[in-house]
Amino acid sequence: MTSIAHFNILDPLGAGGIGEVFRARDTKVGRTVALKIVGPPVADDPAALARLLEDAAVASRLSHPNIATLWDVGEADGRTYLSYEFVAGRRLREEAGGAVMNPRRALDLAIQIADGVADAHALGLIHGDLRPDTVMVTTKGSAKILDFGMAPWTRGGALRAVAARNPDALPADAIHVLAYLSPEQAVGSAVDARTDVFTLGTIVYELVTGRSPFAAATATDTIVNVMKAHAVPASSINPAVSTELDAILERALAPDINVRQQSAAALAAELRSVAAVLDVRTGDAETPSSILPIDDTPDRNASTLLTGMLVAAAAAFGLVWWWLSR
Repeated sequence: MTSIAHFNILDPLGAGGIGEVFRARDTKVGRTVALKIVGPPVADDPAALARLLEDAAVASRLSHPNIATLWDVGEADGRTYLSYEFVAGRRLREEAGGAVMNPRRALDLAIQIADGVADAHALGLIHGDLRPDTVMVTTKGSAKILDFGMAPWTRGGALRAVAARNPDALPADAIHVLAYLSPEQAVGSAVDARTDVFTLGTIVYELVTGRSPFAAATATDTIVNVMKAHAVPASSINPAVSTELDAILERALAPDINVRQQSAAALAAELRSVAAVLDVRTGDAETPSSILPIDDTPDRNASTLLTGMLVAAAAAFGLVWWWLSR
């Protein structure tokens, strides 16, 4: 296949929950896109295909700098396609590399992700499959969330659903998804915005400690850890983590959904406050322009002081002269 509709296929990117994904060129507007071609079994099931198109129509309303945009949904030659913003960069998992990320950099990415999630929540959309593999870090260092609103149609979303129904049927590599479950997803309960808050907390914890708070050797043990939702303070693993961030993560990772931050916007605000405190502590805050650096050279300091005194005396003399001349 070299083209479909007005898209020229450039190269394959892989396979997703609904079919193959290609890097393609949209010849109508002249931009590179990630083109998803819907394949079986969804393409062969009219009811499933209709549900997919309904979800895609809602997801296409999202417009946020930290969410990959769903540009177009269409059909050509009997094949349904979804055209997404192509994000050049690498997955957050690759960006982190399993190592401890600088807390300030981790906060910067976490705030961007939380902002995007909050914007989607305002439209009534839950991601449901947030994890380091569904977030890209662009070549300019910004976060981009993938597949927002489409979790029922992704492999990660499908694995989360199986975890609640039949965890013994999960493949070994499912741990990369299960480690980011929320307790309510693990038991098959209803989910809402606070589910994404829990997963965000899991991601931030992993960025600043270099390890997942819940991942275990097996899928079953990972699910059990998630249901217990007991994570040791991040600062006990990485002393560079502040007590303020510890407190935020403790709330976000609470097994009781009512104890967590009640929205991604609230979590983003708390993360911003910690980032501001960290900037002050590390001296990243800007020095007021009215305060000038002092040269440590004795002669230079004496000269500067003398010059200042002469300028002040001249100003005072000028003021007196002006007053008497009146």
